[in-house]
Amino acid sequence: MKHFKLIACKLLQRELSAVAVGSEHYTDITFIRQELHSTPEMLRQALQAEIDAVESGQDLHSAVYDPRHPQAKELDAILLGYGLCSNAVVGLHSRSVPLVIPRAHDCTALLMGSKEAYRSYFNAVKGTSFLSRGWMDHGFDLEQRDMEQLRQMYMEQYEDEDAVEYLLDIARQSMANYRAITCIFWPEIPDGGLEEAGRGLAAENGWEYRRYDGNSSLLREMLSGEWDEEKFLVVQPGQVVQPSYGEDILCAR
Repeated sequence: MKHFKLIACKLLQRELSAVAVGSEHYTDITFIRQELHSTPEMLRQALQAEIDAVESGQDLHSAVYDPRHPQAKELDAILLGYGLCSNAVVGLHSRSVPLVIPRAHDCTALLMGSKEAYRSYFNAVKGTSFLSRGWMDHGFDLEQRDMEQLRQMYMEQYEDEDAVEYLLDIARQSMANYRAITCIFWPEIPDGGLEEAGRGLAAENGWEYRRYDGNSSLLREMLSGEWDEEKFLVVQPGQVVQPSYGEDILCAR
């Protein structure tokens, strides 16, 4: 049995908890508040602080992994329940254990099961916003959610922050052109009023309501300890997470 530390966004609390229950490995989970997504630099600092605390044995949320401690457990990897997330994971690093990050734009891809499923749906259904049980649990700000999503997509194509901000300004002006809202369901997670909320937003704004059956396979693979390099970036100690600006989304140097 392997020991993992998982640091993840609270938006995935229900889904990751359901996946962790079925894992053969021990996974110690810390969930980070979703609101930090609106300030990617603060989210980056919070994630690095958690990584440093785990490695030093100062993390108060977890078992002790500091090898200097007489009751320490051996830690096999630190898993991150994030995607690129407005470049919030860029610059992250560890000193002694690997970091494992899904190759994903954001949590929508994690809920859909792959970056390919996310990109295919995003390209096929123009002008849609997404809603899940986690977004309902922790508050759903339509404009903030979609601006984060678009920023992540644009950052794959442009390294110039000014260019990205210009494109986002155009996007803000065109939000009136949304045509659909897509609710992502998981069979393991109770509806909890998700469909009702989605249909209500659709009716209120004159949009199409769409249902998408999510897929837990990517998160299950992350907790399995078998990390296909096409789906996950494994960052070795001393390496730093970087954006790749390509199909693989992330790289390490």
